Order: sequence, then structure tokens, then C-alpha cells
Amino acid sequence: SFKVFLCVGIYLGILVIAAIAHSSGIPPLGVALGSLALAIIGLAGARVYHLLVYHPLYFGRNACQNVWNSKDGGSSVFGAFLAIAPCSFAVARLLDVPANLFWDFLGAGILACCGGRETRGWCGVCLHDTRGVRRRRVPVQFLEMAWWLLGGIGFVWLWPQSFPPGNYALGVLAWYGLGRFFLEPLREAPDLIAGRVRINQCVAAALVLGAGGALLARAFAS
Repeated sequence: SFKVFLCVGIYLGILVIAAIAHSSGIPPLGVALGSLALAIIGLAGARVYHLLVYHPLYFGRNACQNVWNSKDGGSSVFGAFLAIAPCSFAVARLLDVPANLFWDFLGAGILACCGGRETRGWCGVCLHDTRGVRRRRVPVQFLEMAWWLLGGIGFVWLWPQSFPPGNYALGVLAWYGLGRFFLEPLREAPDLIAGRVRINQCVAAALVLGAGGALLARAFAS
């Protein structure tokens, strides 16, 4: 199930983060525990983000949904990011690790998931949605996996280059935002505000502009 794979993904991500910290001369146990704490915070933030986007469904006059019942989905990686980002400062301070270096470690463990919209095209694959309904769908999961595989290869290749602390994290954010911006229209149930604005695509664009702009600014400043 999704929750099982989510737990496995978090577990593997923390192992990767700890291994990279160890290879950089940072005690891995503290970094792993800090990453676990941020993962829990991220799960809560992912749900809160969903509740805010769909607040009439959960808090409106005729609301009938359980706020914390996520069996039908209802989480957003952007909500996790918005919750983790400010809390990472406190965790890095407790670990006595520079925040920008800690972000580089976290950049190696980011994962995401989604469901594709139905299609009759040649690219359709028989997949189920969050409710278990199987249809021919755009295989967005596999496209995101391929995108992250390319990003992971690039991350491993660039890690020995010794870029300034924080650049790896900015690169991961820009890479994710770019992929999410173009893949978001292929998702089955996009998060909409005002009935038509794809909020996640807007946030993805902001990530690309913000993180990419910061990388360019650093490059020109060096």
C-alpha cells in the first residue's frame, strides 16, 4: 500500500542522508534522528497543506470528512517542504551542523508520489488510483521515478565536485520544481484553488525561479 511504501521511502531516505553525512565527517546518528524528526513534521505539514487547499470539504457547513483520515489520499509534498524548511534551521542548530550543509544532506532523501489521469493514448498503463480503481492512466509515477533517477545520477556525479554548502540543496529543489511543473498537468486530481488555478504547479514554478535564481546569483557572485 501507499503507506507501506511511504515508510520504506522515508527509511531508505534517512539511511542515504546518514551515509552522506558520515562520508562528510559528520556524526550520522544525530543527522539521522534529525531527519526522522523532520520527516514526521513533513507528514503533518503535507496533510495540513491539503486541508488548507480543500478547506470547504473538511471545514465547510456540510463537511463530512475526517480531518486526519488519509485513506483516500490527501497529502502534498509541497506542504511537507513548507513545514520542513523552517524547522530544519532549529534541527541543524541542535545538531551543531551548518544549516546549508544539513540541507545538502536532506537533498539526497527527497521522494514523491502521485497518480496519473486517465488516457486512451499509446502511453497509457493500467494503474489504480488512491481508491483502488484501475484504469489506463498516464504513468506519472514512472515518469517521476525516471526524473528522479536522472537527478540522482547527477547528484552522485556532482557530489565530489565540492560546491559551496547549500548548492546541492538548491539544485535538488530546482530539479524537483522543474519536473513537477511539467508533470503536474498529467496528474489525475490536481489541487485547485479558485476552481482552476493549479496551486502545486504555481509552487513548482516558484521553486524553480527561487532555487534556480539563487544558484545563478551564487555562481555570478563567486
